[in-house]
Amino acid sequence: MSRLGVFKNRRALLHDYTPERLPHRERELADLKRRFKPVIHEDVNVKIHVYGRIGTGKTVLCNRLGVDLTREAAEKGKRLKYVNINLAYTPKPYHVMSQLMEKVTGLSGQGLSPEDALLNTVKALVEEDCKLVLALDEVDTYINEGRDPKILYMLPRVHELKPEAAGRISLIYISRSLEWMRRLDAATLDTLGRAAAIHLEKYSLKEVRDITEYRAEEAFLPGAVPEEIIEFISQISMNYGGVRYALELLLEAGGLAEAEGASTVKAEHVRRVHYSIPKGVNGAFYPSELSLHKQLLLKAIMEGLKATGNPYLTLEDVYSSYRVTCEWNMREPEDEQTIRSYLKDLSLDGYILINRRNGEVYIGMEYPFERLAEIIEETLREALRPS
Repeated sequence: MSRLGVFKNRRALLHDYTPERLPHRERELADLKRRFKPVIHEDVNVKIHVYGRIGTGKTVLCNRLGVDLTREAAEKGKRLKYVNINLAYTPKPYHVMSQLMEKVTGLSGQGLSPEDALLNTVKALVEEDCKLVLALDEVDTYINEGRDPKILYMLPRVHELKPEAAGRISLIYISRSLEWMRRLDAATLDTLGRAAAIHLEKYSLKEVRDITEYRAEEAFLPGAVPEEIIEFISQISMNYGGVRYALELLLEAGGLAEAEGASTVKAEHVRRVHYSIPKGVNGAFYPSELSLHKQLLLKAIMEGLKATGNPYLTLEDVYSSYRVTCEWNMREPEDEQTIRSYLKDLSLDGYILINRRNGEVYIGMEYPFERLAEIIEETLREALRPS
């Protein structure tokens, strides 16, 4: 077996990695930096939307902005913090503000009201003479699932909690589209204010190839991923999520090559991994894109199907299994009507099958779900870890 393997920095392929360069997003990054420049030098804040389809690089773009802004502020002798909160994992305002308080202050916000947690956050910002750039990731998932929108009312009005906090908090709303704003009432929309928007277009094949090649150079030893393999992976990935799928293929194929003692990633490694990755009607599955309770529901369905050995579960069985899963993970379950809407969403995305028979509704899955179950376990560990 090769002593060095094929990787030099496996982390460069993970979803939460922020690369130094963003090929084919340089223009958008420059635009964001231009818009946020006054935050460092003046007593102002900025609000902006960053939106685009899955796999267009919204989160990594904003995280790169956060790293660069923090660095520039430090060079100017200023204090600035960047925080990203994934709202798909924060069912209530309490969870959002508690997580925000911990990331800004290092102190737990458990047991505090959303208002008190936010007040503690802004007090710390004022005392440290610090600015905050807060990215609210997957805000559309949060609003479209009927969550309390008060966070969108509270955050832009922190100066009402503490006047000295005026201009301290800038906001980035990250979403797949801007349709979620239609669900907001007039008062929240008015508080949200007029915000600029940057739309990220879907990557072309050439762009996917360029990004895949760049990340492969960061992740692998020289020569471990031949040019034709980069081309092969990029071509396959166009129908399954683009860059995100390409990086997943690279990571898993590299791991397979390393396990077999190969010094290079070969086409057969890519084919075997591609075959094993769960896919639905919209391409590859990305459970991390699902909200917390959709992940818990999907886990409950898989566990219920595995326990019974049957092709389908009744709605009653699904909800019973879901309640147990919530209890086990110390989360309050959603009501049955909400769960029905989640089941419909999971069906449209291809995760599950809904079969109606003799007036009854049954839930099943059409493929072996062991690999998906492993992924769900990983994403839930991240989603459920203490904030």
